[in-house]
Amino acid sequence: MTGLILKALRADDYVFTVVSKERVNDHFHRIRFSGEGFLAGHPWYPTMWVRLWIPKSGAASADDDEGTLVQRGYTIVEPDGDEFTIEFAVHDGPAPRWAVDAEPGDTIGATLMGSNFDFPETPPTEYVLVGDAASLPAINSLLDAANAPARVFLEYQHEQERELPVRGGEVTWVPRTDRGAGLVDAVAAAGVRPDAFVWVAAESRATRESVKAAKRQATLAKTHVKSQAYWLDR
Repeated sequence: MTGLILKALRADDYVFTVVSKERVNDHFHRIRFSGEGFLAGHPWYPTMWVRLWIPKSGAASADDDEGTLVQRGYTIVEPDGDEFTIEFAVHDGPAPRWAVDAEPGDTIGATLMGSNFDFPETPPTEYVLVGDAASLPAINSLLDAANAPARVFLEYQHEQERELPVRGGEVTWVPRTDRGAGLVDAVAAAGVRPDAFVWVAAESRATRESVKAAKRQATLAKTHVKSQAYWLDR
């Protein structure tokens, strides 16, 4: 999606500046940003995300030529004044390469789409949150705000991912097998209740099949099911 199309969708553009960085482990990095008034104009909410515009090379440089940029979506966490954190699952790709190489003072373009999140008006009796390292920041933001017990099903590809902090809930780690079949099986055996709130964000196929597995167990209101494919296993 080009910048012109995003503008037509009334997206807002910003430049984020790296304040500090933290290497959690080989597969997960955290970067603290300042946002030139980003949060002042857009109050934070759980799962809030932006599109980052990253050089295809992954080089941490200010490259204003949009033809060389790719876009990737990332969750905003830990807001405080004009600062916030973005967490990067490290794999082979431009965004993780950028995150690994970035230093304080580096800048990156960002676009906020018209995203939002609302908890259901009818409070659920539990939250069933399904994802992986890529969606863990969003899951943690939901756990911080949840007003009921939570069960969390997280797929992992590397043992170190199991060391990542999960902010509450009963956590089940599932190794990635057969394009996400293990995660889908775990959801299918979860015993989802009709009054639960189900949130799924993982690889595209695993997301789709996990939602189907949850709906086969209970008749869930539309307001109690939200899903978003976070990446595609090509």
